[in-house]
Amino acid sequence: MKSKLLYITIINLLFITQACKRSETDCGDLSDVITNYNISDADKAKIPYTGTDTLVFISDANDTATLIGQGKNIHIETLRNSLKGGDCPRTKVDKNETIDIIYSGNNKDLYNIKYGLDGNSEKTQLVCTINNISHGDYPYYLNNEAFYIDTVRLNNKLYYGTTINIKNVIYGLYNWQYGFTKISIEGGKNWYLKL
Repeated sequence: MKSKLLYITIINLLFITQACKRSETDCGDLSDVITNYNISDADKAKIPYTGTDTLVFISDANDTATLIGQGKNIHIETLRNSLKGGDCPRTKVDKNETIDIIYSGNNKDLYNIKYGLDGNSEKTQLVCTINNISHGDYPYYLNNEAFYIDTVRLNNKLYYGTTINIKNVIYGLYNWQYGFTKISIEGGKNWYLKL
């Protein structure tokens, strides 16, 4: 009886082992599904800031805000998600390229500008942050002169741009060649880029 039970146990173990081996090979390639979302060269070419430059703004009250570039940070953000596949699990990996440029100054009214490009599954997104208040949009809108409907006069010359409304608190006039040419802070001053 014991030998019969041992024989049945060995047969069952062999069957289970073979079934496991079959299911592993039936799964095929179990490696990660990797997708790279890189920022296009065309979008990179329209970044008006180097990250090491200094931005000087003069207010309508004749105050000066000097914001110094903290460098350009380019990195890859990796997002992992499980792909449902029953007995054949796989992982979806999205690698999003991101560029951040931060300018810092010590003027209490205009002290911080962050300019960022984020690659993602839809389109590259441009994120502008002034005084730690953010606005996200697509570069096509901000970098396309067809949308330039406003102007600012600097050094007796008109510069065209598109208005960015940052949460009804800050308004920026943005031009892809010069970046922010005018920044208006609700209840405060208007700041003009010194060219």
